[in-house]
Amino acid sequence: MGKKLKIYKENGEFVIERINEFNHATKRFFVTQDGLFDGLKAYRTGIADYQLDVSEELWATIINFLNSGME
Repeated sequence: MGKKLKIYKENGEFVIERINEFNHATKRFFVTQDGLFDGLKAYRTGIADYQLDVSEELWATIINFLNSGME
């Protein structure tokens, strides 16, 4: 199993759940969409190393952000 980033909303907050190759997960919660984007910027150089699992409700938003160069 490779590394995975799950991106979704839970209880009104945005969540980035990072799952490593040993199936250990850590979650980071963000109140705003801008906070979520700032959280994703931490993966800017290595995002290609992750399998992305994005909820349907956030898919278009995340794809647009990634295509913008994460700026």
